Parts: sequence; structure tokens; C-alpha cells
Amino acid sequence: MAKHISDPRLIRLKKPNGEPILSWEDWEAVYEQNPGHFVQHRSAYSIARFMLEHGGDTYLSSRVSQLLQEPAVFHHAIPELEIRFDAYGKGRFHDLGIYGEGKDSGKSLFVGVEAKVDEPFGEVVKDVYARAMARQGAGVSTSLPNRIEDLLALHFPAKPPGMWATRYQLLYATAGTLAAGMDTSILYIIVFRTPSYDPEIGKENERDFADFMKQAGAIDLKGDGTARAYKMTLGGKDLYCVYDYFDLQ
Repeated sequence: MAKHISDPRLIRLKKPNGEPILSWEDWEAVYEQNPGHFVQHRSAYSIARFMLEHGGDTYLSSRVSQLLQEPAVFHHAIPELEIRFDAYGKGRFHDLGIYGEGKDSGKSLFVGVEAKVDEPFGEVVKDVYARAMARQGAGVSTSLPNRIEDLLALHFPAKPPGMWATRYQLLYATAGTLAAGMDTSILYIIVFRTPSYDPEIGKENERDFADFMKQAGAIDLKGDGTARAYKMTLGGKDLYCVYDYFDLQ
């Protein structure tokens, strides 16, 4: 028998094709072309458990409301939501894209959720760029060097030397969140402490996140002791970035 959502009233869940998600099986079907990505205790599986079985919508709306200092109203959410942020190919795939608004201000809201257990934020920028340039030099047609150069210019106009040691995934995660085009944009990284979570790798990931925020000139909002929060400006647009933890044993 299908396991249904405990309380679907706060937020509507949809597949990328627009079909409703009403059960665990509906969510799992999002990954039918890539079942190896939907593994117990890992990130994609954990965000599904969080939303379907642990009141994830209530938790996130409360956290976002605290951040924005006004009630956040969520309308619908889409797992594996792709948002194009440039003209160089595939866009940013959010583990969960949430659309809503600020209740008092009426401003449109997008929360791009990045789910983690202890998966790293990809390779460092210099390694991705060097490999892309080598392929281009070997005659392979690739626009990846152009994408990276544009992302670096967007995030690091002062060109700090440390930008090359930041994690590439964070470059396009932030750009892909802003590209949703809403009045208020939030990149929400949530780390699930599952039985597979490695605390040492987790600490390293948090350090990578904090270093990226520092290199990009983000303002440290200090958070609440359990979550870290920052505000950065990219291309004249504000972006909130949150790093949070949730126990999911």
C-alpha cells in the first residue's frame, strides 16, 4: 500500500512534469531514470523522508520565517527542479525547489534546497577549470570554461586568489537559486545526520561552505547557534544562504 503524506495541507508537492506527489512511490518515481541516486540514508532519499514523514515543510517555513522576519507562506515544491542560469547547457538541479511568498510583504519567494548527508560540494574550481581547458585544447567542444569564467566574474569581482580553491557546486547552486527570478531568494543547505553520516566529512563540508561565503564577501548573519546564515549580493541581487542540520536516524 502506498505511504501517503501525513499532512499535505501546508504545501503542494509536484513532480518536475507537474503531476502531484501524494505518496512515497510518487516521489521515488521522480528518480526512475536514475535509481542509483535514490539510496537509503543518502541525500535524495533523505529529503523525501524529511518532507513526507518528518514535517519538512513546517520546519523549513519556520526557519525561513525567522530568517526573513516575516511569516513565509509556501505554495508548492518540486524535487529535482532544473533552473537554467546561463546559455551554456543544463541548469542547476535543486534537490527541492520551493515557491512561496512573504505573508506581510507579498514578495515572491524561492528556496532552493540542497540536501546533503556528507556528500562534498564537488571539486574545487581550479581542478574543474583545468580539466575543461585541457579538453578544449584537445579539440573537444565544451562551453564549461566560459561558464566557469562567467560564474567567477559574478561571484568574485575583486578576484581574490582563494576563489580557485572554492567548491564548484556552490558557484552554480547560488546562481541557480537567483535565476528562479523571485523577489526573495534563499539557498538552503540542509545536512541530514543519518546512519551514513560521517561527522569528519561533515565538518569539512561546512568549512568549505564558510570559506566560499568569505571569499564571495557574504555578510555573516550569525544564525541561531544550530544553523549558519549569510547574505550575499550577486549581480546587484541579494541572496540568503543557510547551512542547517537535521537529525534523521
